[in-house]
Amino acid sequence: MDYNSRKLVPFIPPSKYDEVANEFLEQYYPKALKDPMPVPIEQIAKDGLGLDVQYICLTEELDIYGMTIFTDGLVEVYDPDEGLYDTREFKARTVLVDPEAVKRTNTGCRNNTLAHECVHWYKHRYYYKYQNLVLPRYAKYCKCNVSQLPEATDDENIMEAQAIGIAPRILMPKSTFTEAAERLGVAYDKDNRSAIGALAGYFEVSKKSVEIRLKECSLL
Repeated sequence: MDYNSRKLVPFIPPSKYDEVANEFLEQYYPKALKDPMPVPIEQIAKDGLGLDVQYICLTEELDIYGMTIFTDGLVEVYDPDEGLYDTREFKARTVLVDPEAVKRTNTGCRNNTLAHECVHWYKHRYYYKYQNLVLPRYAKYCKCNVSQLPEATDDENIMEAQAIGIAPRILMPKSTFTEAAERLGVAYDKDNRSAIGALAGYFEVSKKSVEIRLKECSLL
């Protein structure tokens, strides 16, 4: 994979997202590429990537699903009991997931958030570690907003768009997801709502993610 030599931002065009997702699974959970199955993304995050996954409130507005911390240092989090923000010290390789933000949606949101943060660590940690040379006092991290980004224009938006695109492909690998969808009879010009619900439950993702993935795989 090519990287910007000055800032270490990886060059990953959307046409390569499935390839990157497959590379990730080949390394951390290869059997998901052989048969349809839910991907245990929290287990992969902890045991495969060695990330410390913690469930902590991040904002009062619940507009941040998750955060990946790349270097030791201070991070601002929200204390809902006190109704105040607090600055706490965290270690590198920590992933924070806001339990209240993901609770507003479903289990699929939590899994997608974890996959999203895994992509950040897997592909973007060199960029953030480089930033530590410039301002070493504070932890280097990325916050992942509830709202998906529009057209990417700067380095961090480019990497956020990559994580948005690759994460669901990890949870729903093209070959095995297609196999499962075809078994359920998903087809054009058909009422696929029951099949979409079944796929969402099986892969432990949201129905919306399934619909998008079916279109990406040219099944809808």
